[in-house]
Amino acid sequence: MKLLENLYEIRHKNNHFFNRKISIKSKRTLIRGVKKAGKTSLIIDYLSKFNQENILYIDLNDTRVNSLEVAKNLKDFISSKLIKILVIENFDNSFELPCVNEIIISSDISFEGYDELTLYPLDFEEFISFDSKFSNIEHIFNNYTNKGSYPQTLLNNSNSIYWSTQEMIKLMIKDQKEFEIFKTLCIHQSSKVSLYRVYNYLKNYIKISKDKLYKVVKKLEDEKMIFLVPKYNSPNSLKKLYLIDFAMRDSLTFKKDFIKKFENMVFLELIKRGKRVYYTDYVELYIEEDKKAIFCIPFLPQEMIRLKLQKIINYLKEINIQKVDVITVGNQGEFWLKNIKCSITPFWEWALAD
Repeated sequence: MKLLENLYEIRHKNNHFFNRKISIKSKRTLIRGVKKAGKTSLIIDYLSKFNQENILYIDLNDTRVNSLEVAKNLKDFISSKLIKILVIENFDNSFELPCVNEIIISSDISFEGYDELTLYPLDFEEFISFDSKFSNIEHIFNNYTNKGSYPQTLLNNSNSIYWSTQEMIKLMIKDQKEFEIFKTLCIHQSSKVSLYRVYNYLKNYIKISKDKLYKVVKKLEDEKMIFLVPKYNSPNSLKKLYLIDFAMRDSLTFKKDFIKKFENMVFLELIKRGKRVYYTDYVELYIEEDKKAIFCIPFLPQEMIRLKLQKIINYLKEINIQKVDVITVGNQGEFWLKNIKCSITPFWEWALAD
């Protein structure tokens, strides 16, 4: 009981919190999401609206917390303190939840009867509220490109973005072998990836089996550290790999590729909108439900973009594309090709449009 008393006495507050698009609205809420995406900050901000004496916050990942002691005394403690809001972070379903007016859980496990929220790192619109020191949208975009989308990296005062990002990744991936696998996968950002080739590369540097590699890749995918995007109508083809943060690769390798980073940036905006994304032989990002093809062409002028699309127009008609979005860094325009509307839009306008 003393443990719960100690936890009850702690008053949690956010020193740096900016509004997110996702908010807690249900009395039974399950928050899922990527590590370091801001789940705890979202919860603490919500709790700040209520009387702290009615709240009990428990994080089962806190090394001071004994889950057996929590399970043994939780029901009686809640009754004695008249707790109205119970928060359990990193809940592993190892004990039965008590009857409380409101329960907020963060967990990778699904629970019936709970409103599920999935929190990703910042999208571009959220980044703007975090990074208010620039008024020029192009300056904000450049900062976004360099720093990435994690709130922790943005708020870190370190002189090196790369070092702070490395430290954050190592906190999320503590096993050294898993870290080396993730580091190698990052090289394939926005590219088709063969795990067999990754295995042949890694075995020259670390002791690893194919089974171990596949297991770690599945774990990274489940944790949404990576996304493996299938080829449309070809499930057995190689998948394209995207990272949870487009800037991570820059902190793990000296090999820079802005176009790959830019494509990853566009992909993340799409999944945060709940889109199901594919790729094809000729389309970088294909949204079947919207009959839309998305191309990431940061620097080409409109005339060159038109020529590029003209070469594949018959293919676009074949897969029933009705709209083409070309995402750029600055260029904009609009034209039609065989009744297909083609829009050329700077990333910042496209990202803020929906």
